[in-house]
Amino acid sequence: MSTTALDNHTQFQSIVGQIRTLAYKYIEDKDFVSAQLAFQKLLELDPKDINARFIYAQLIDDGSHKKRAEARDMMLAILDEHPEIFDDPSEGNLHLIRSAAVRCSHVGPFTRSMELFRKLARASNQAADYFSLSEILTQGNEFEEAVAALEKAIKLNPAYDNPINRETLELARSNAKKGKVKEAKGRAKVGRYPETKDFLGDLQTLITSHIAVNLNAAPKFLDKSTRFFTMGSCFARNLSKSLTDSGYASHHMEISEYINTTFANRVFVDWLRDADIDPEIRERIVELLPPGSSKENTLDIIKQADVFILTLGVAAAFFDRETGAFVLPRPTALNSRALAEKYKFRTASVQENVDNVLYLIDFVRSISPGIKVIVTVSPVPLLTSFEYESVVQADCLSKSTMRLVAHEVVNNSNLQDIWYWPSFEVFRWGGSNASSFFAADDGAAWHVSEDKVSATVRAFVQTFSPA
Repeated sequence: MSTTALDNHTQFQSIVGQIRTLAYKYIEDKDFVSAQLAFQKLLELDPKDINARFIYAQLIDDGSHKKRAEARDMMLAILDEHPEIFDDPSEGNLHLIRSAAVRCSHVGPFTRSMELFRKLARASNQAADYFSLSEILTQGNEFEEAVAALEKAIKLNPAYDNPINRETLELARSNAKKGKVKEAKGRAKVGRYPETKDFLGDLQTLITSHIAVNLNAAPKFLDKSTRFFTMGSCFARNLSKSLTDSGYASHHMEISEYINTTFANRVFVDWLRDADIDPEIRERIVELLPPGSSKENTLDIIKQADVFILTLGVAAAFFDRETGAFVLPRPTALNSRALAEKYKFRTASVQENVDNVLYLIDFVRSISPGIKVIVTVSPVPLLTSFEYESVVQADCLSKSTMRLVAHEVVNNSNLQDIWYWPSFEVFRWGGSNASSFFAADDGAAWHVSEDKVSATVRAFVQTFSPA
């Protein structure tokens, strides 16, 4: 190395040393704003300084999720680059592992937090670390290990032997026993919200492992001979098409987008059973039937079906302002506002919709007594509201209502051979955490992706089919 190079290197090291000294002085003076800037500059000049990286990570953590995650990533990077840290239980190394574990427990991933707390507790043998381990293990459903960790904390430090922890131990032991029973039945012990990697991973796995996990123990009744009859919103049509594309026999009762309320479904049933209905509604139903459809062949399709999939659409509908009766007008873009003045557009109650759905299922089973019923809620949003200025809020109210309807019908109506399939949650919750659930095919924010529908159907078939 030349003299000039040596001089430059010496000068550089001198500058780095001065900044390092200044940075630590700011820490001593509790001037954390200046310390953050100084450590940031220090890392620009010497990015391999482990201590500076760790201190800077702590300084940038302002309590927000974004900054906490940024600090977590910096700490995890140090541990990944220097695995020997786990073999040297110095106070500084333990502090680093502890800090990373705590941040993982706050913003995820919980699995990494459990891994770090396990290593930390063994290395430090401190009661506080075993107590923290018991807490994160409980969140991860590891009840037996959580109990052991809490017992270890109490053994190491009698201060942890208090009424709260004794009660916690009793509850944890009880949960561990219950967990074994549930696990034997193939059911999850405690539900936990999926992590980002789950949402961004394989959709079919996300559905079966995190969204429809309660159906893993459901009866397996599907095979290629199973015949489906679907009814409801346009999403039911998408499901039917995807089932057909997958080689299953499926018939969708295609009427119109206007028949996507339970009130419309109910009057359609009354039309099928020749009940006394409003002449205008009767005429309107006949107008909306697809070419070649009739009362007779519709009844025949229901009789032959093995599985009935009912997709609940929206909770809002038009009603007569004087009598309160449901009406089925002929809306167009031009006259829709006039219709809103003539009729009352409102979000129907949960109970009103429950009554309609039970009426519909009762009719279907009167024709096909052994038919199995799947209830879903369409993720396709309400496009127009004459009740609220914000259609987003109106859609939230509408879908929340229909989701409660599905829950009441499936869980609280004493019906047999009926299940709820969470297509709504797949798209609305999966879609809120990952892209391309809506608008992927045509840019329309209210159109579901065909690819995601297909994955949803594959998960549905997997859930209800023999292994």
